[in-house]
Amino acid sequence: MLNRTMLYLTRKKGKSFTLFILLFLISTFVTTSLALMYTTNEVSRVMRASIDARFEIWQLQGQPLGQEEDLEEEMGDPITRSNIDQMVAIAGISQYNAQSRGLVTSEELMFRRGLQSGETDNMGGIQGTSDSTLLSDFSGDRLTLAHGRHITSEDRHVVMISETLANENNLSIGDTITLQPGEMDENEAGLAETIVAENAPSIDVQVIGIYTDESMQTNSAFAPSAFIATNQMFSDHHLLTELGLAKVGEYEVVTFFVQDPSELPRIISEVRQLEEIDWDGFFMQHDDGDYMRIAGDLQTVQNLLLILLMAIGLVSAMILALILILRMRGRVHEVGILLSVGIGKKQIWGGFLLEISLLAIVAFVVSYVSSGLIVPTLNQRLLADLPSLVELGEQSLQSMPLGAYVLIYLLILLVILPAAFVSTQLTIRLKPKQLLSKMS
Repeated sequence: MLNRTMLYLTRKKGKSFTLFILLFLISTFVTTSLALMYTTNEVSRVMRASIDARFEIWQLQGQPLGQEEDLEEEMGDPITRSNIDQMVAIAGISQYNAQSRGLVTSEELMFRRGLQSGETDNMGGIQGTSDSTLLSDFSGDRLTLAHGRHITSEDRHVVMISETLANENNLSIGDTITLQPGEMDENEAGLAETIVAENAPSIDVQVIGIYTDESMQTNSAFAPSAFIATNQMFSDHHLLTELGLAKVGEYEVVTFFVQDPSELPRIISEVRQLEEIDWDGFFMQHDDGDYMRIAGDLQTVQNLLLILLMAIGLVSAMILALILILRMRGRVHEVGILLSVGIGKKQIWGGFLLEISLLAIVAFVVSYVSSGLIVPTLNQRLLADLPSLVELGEQSLQSMPLGAYVLIYLLILLVILPAAFVSTQLTIRLKPKQLLSKMS
C-alpha cells in the first residue's frame, strides 16, 4: 500500500502539489488565526497579573491627599478597622493600605514658606501609612525614593521627607528630628500662623527615606507652608496616634488592591452592598489601570479573528471536499483496475487516506515554519495600538507552544480524513462492472 501510494504521489506531481498547496493554506490560515487568538489571551492574562487595580474609600469631605485645602474643616466619621475587615473578607481583594494625615511642626526644621505664610508659619503635612510603596504617589512615579527605604507596617517613629527639605535643613538618612502636632490659624492680615498647644507631645523620629518630587506645584509660592509639596512627610500610623493626629484603628482613606482587574466591578458592587457600613459618610473612587478599555480592544480583535476563522474553516471545507470529489472521479479507471485484480475496498480506501495523510503532514510541517515567521509580525502590528501599560516579554509575542500546534494539526487531520473518506466512498462503493461502464 505504501509503495503504491508513494508511486502515485511521485508520478502525479501536479495533482499532488495542488492538494499540498490547499492543505498548506488551510493549515496556515487556521493556525495563524488561533495563534493570534492565543496571543490576545496571553496579553489579557499578563495585563490582569500586572495592572495595579484598586479602589479607595475616603472619609467624607476628605479629599485626595496632597491637595490644597483646609484640613481643619469638619469631616465625617473615619474608616474603622471593622469596616476594613468586612471589605477584606470579600474574595478578590489582595491587600490594603490605610492612611491618615495631619499637620506637624518642629523647632529643628525650617519648612519652606509661601506668600500666605505669616511670621510663625512653619508646618508640614504628614501622612501616616502602613506601606509607603503602595501609595499612589510612589506607584504612579510622581514621587521617587532617592535615598534610604520605604515605610513598612513594622516601623515606629520614622519619617520620609523630600529631598528639598533635607537639603535645606542639612538632613540625611539616619538623622533624628523632633516633631510636634501643629495647628494652623490666621492673623489679622489673613496669613497663616502656626499654633502649638501647651501640652502638645514631642516625639523624636528618624529619617529613613528621602524622596524626589517629579511634579510641578505651580501654586506653591501662594500657599501656606502646610500645603507646599516639598513640606509633605510620610510616617507610620503609630507616630500619628501618639502625636494625637489620629486615633488607633481609625483612618481617613483606605486603598484596597484587587488581584484581577476584570473582577473590580463585581468587588465594588459587593462592597457597596455591605449593610453594616453607612455609605452616607464615605466616598469611593476606583482605578482599573485602563484595563476595561484595553480588554475591550482585545475582545474586538478576538471576535474578528473568530469570525475569520469560521469563514476560513467553512470555505476551506467546501473547497477541499470539491477537490477531493473531482480527484476521485479522475481515478475511476484506477479504482476499477484495482478492484478487478482482487484488491479489497478497505485497502484502496486506506491507500487514498494515506496519500492525503502524507501530504497533510508535509503541509503541516511547512505551515508550522511559515506560521512561526508570520505570527510574531502580526502580533506586533495588532498590539502596536495598545497602550504600553504592560511590558510584554518577547515570548508573549511569539506563536503558540509546539504542543498546541500539534493538537491543532491533529484536529485538522480529523476533519480532512472524513472528507476524504466520503469522497472515496462515492467511487469505491461501485462494483467493477459499474466502474468499467462509467469509464466507457
